[in-house]
Amino acid sequence: MRTGHGRVRHEAGEASGFTQAGWHASCLPWLHEREVALIGADTPQDVQPSGYEDLLMPVHAVSLVAMGLWLLDNCDLEVCATTAAELGQWDFHLAVAPVRFAGTSGSPVNPIATF
Repeated sequence: MRTGHGRVRHEAGEASGFTQAGWHASCLPWLHEREVALIGADTPQDVQPSGYEDLLMPVHAVSLVAMGLWLLDNCDLEVCATTAAELGQWDFHLAVAPVRFAGTSGSPVNPIATF
């Protein structure tokens, strides 16, 4: 999901405050029904404020724990978007190879989009 946050980060530095666009928890049943394996965004995924007072990041909590859905947080999608616009092509193959760390839920990755 390209929200524009990445462009703001490039142009003006990190945005302040704890308000951001992103996935809303109500999207999770739709993603689950379609057996989506991975989602990514140029933010930490969750819309903020989330609308859930007792749960800071509901998309993270539900998708990782209950769905086994992989998340790519804080993606830099600007070069990909520019390339897609130049080519007039909006579909591509995405290769992601996380490092296998024991006892953790995160890993650095270098996603590669092939048009």
